[in-house]
Amino acid sequence: MSKPSLSEYLLSSPEISDLYQRATRSQFLSLAGQGRLPTEVLSEWLSQDRLYAQAYIRFAGGLLSRVQLPTRIDDQDTSRTLQWRILSLLETALSGVTRELQFFEVTAKKYKLDLAALGPVAEGGNLSSKSAGFGPNQVTKGYINLFDSFTAQPHGNTSKTLLDGLVLLWATEKVYLDAWTYAKQQASEDGDGKGDVDGGALRKEFIPNWTSEEFQAFVKECQECLDAYAAIQDHDTEEVGAANSMTLFKTVLILEESFWPMVA
Repeated sequence: MSKPSLSEYLLSSPEISDLYQRATRSQFLSLAGQGRLPTEVLSEWLSQDRLYAQAYIRFAGGLLSRVQLPTRIDDQDTSRTLQWRILSLLETALSGVTRELQFFEVTAKKYKLDLAALGPVAEGGNLSSKSAGFGPNQVTKGYINLFDSFTAQPHGNTSKTLLDGLVLLWATEKVYLDAWTYAKQQASEDGDGKGDVDGGALRKEFIPNWTSEEFQAFVKECQECLDAYAAIQDHDTEEVGAANSMTLFKTVLILEESFWPMVA
């Protein structure tokens, strides 16, 4: 029996199952898929997702600084050629998130969504009060801090490896894809978005974008690069690497569960 890849190990862990379901299946996503999510709630969430995307750009830059390209043109060593593939993946990630930010602005204008909407402040379980000014909420700050911990080397945090970064990249994109796939599955077959509370922004624009074949292919490439890179790591540090990866994966799932706003 072959040894499971790193992504298979993470996804199949018994301690992950419940966390993963809570991170990818929420009332927010159910209502989004049914066209019943209030515009105000969508605006509040989208404004935070936009801040997340901006931090993602810095994160991708930090990963780029960790890629070690081959010094010899004829160097065909597997670990070296893989670096080129990872570089291409990160270029795609940067191109995609740049396009995403532009897409946010265009779609928000079309459907009259507020990209600086003030969301509720979570204090002592009370989500009724609004924040005093626009900015990242506590959960978004958690993601921003996690992304920024991969500050570009050589002056960044050297304890954060390229493997760690690939785990974080794959985990965030995988969870995002599965969450919006779940939302898409909540829609009725005849739902065309015309009678949706948000005017069709989610079911006509956002959900098709976040469940597209292009995005699915990107997530698959994230997974394949992660598994290939993990497979060539030093076996002496394999156990530590797996433990670090599990910690990162859990962190993403916990953040993602809270990233979806609470709705009635």
